[in-house]
Amino acid sequence: MKFGLKVNPATWDEATTWAGIAQEAGFDGLWTGDNMRNPRDPAIAVHDGPSLLAAWAATTTGIAIGLLIANVVFRRPTVLAKQAVTLDHISGGRFQLGIGSGVWPTDHAMSGVPMWPAAERAARLGEFTGVVERLLSGDVSDHDGPYYPYRDAAMTPPPVQRRLPLIVAANAPKALAVVARHADGWVTFPGAAAEEDFHRASAERIRTLDRLVREHDREPVRKILLAYGAVTPWASADAFARTAERYGELGFDEIVVYAPKPGERAVFDKVIDRLGDWR
Repeated sequence: MKFGLKVNPATWDEATTWAGIAQEAGFDGLWTGDNMRNPRDPAIAVHDGPSLLAAWAATTTGIAIGLLIANVVFRRPTVLAKQAVTLDHISGGRFQLGIGSGVWPTDHAMSGVPMWPAAERAARLGEFTGVVERLLSGDVSDHDGPYYPYRDAAMTPPPVQRRLPLIVAANAPKALAVVARHADGWVTFPGAAAEEDFHRASAERIRTLDRLVREHDREPVRKILLAYGAVTPWASADAFARTAERYGELGFDEIVVYAPKPGERAVFDKVIDRLGDWR
């Protein structure tokens, strides 16, 4: 089992502090999000994800850095592919790119993008992810898709990594099909679901995803749990151990946890002293 730390810092001092903690504690990855604003409280500070990652890429060593998740609501796949390559170069080949279809109306509202029907959202995710995969692999041929057409593309320089890891967020069947066709990794999260419901659903999603991957004759994809909501690893050291064991048994390869709130810091400090026990 690998462990990542996701940080949505309010200040650069906070960002550098958590980056140092993540490296020192032995986390495998350092992640941040990609939203226009906090969806519930506009007073909560939110920074641009790729910009923050560029700073981390230049000021960290060893630890992977990544975006969970790039938001198709307000990003273009051609621009994101170029950003990904640049971040890969700044980090010396440590960048990982997550992509998701977006869930918050506030991202649509602030970016001036009308809300999409569910079918269009799924179709956009598929085309967007396919474009990014093509460009990162060096295929710069023109594309005439309905949502993200382009021509005269160039991807010079290429990524540092032979294949820059591409991770797709998916819970619904159509999104899982996008993972199976294009991605190296899959990330899922509880949202508003109860923990038992999410656990049962995750088991079914893993079975579905594994079947789809086999149908596409691809290697198994990496499976990542983004732990929040009803999955509460910082409730206690036992809760962290239970989360690692329970979701490891389902087939997850990695758990990404959020930086703890002040009231959770004592548990966090206990856990990171023993992080190797749960690998």
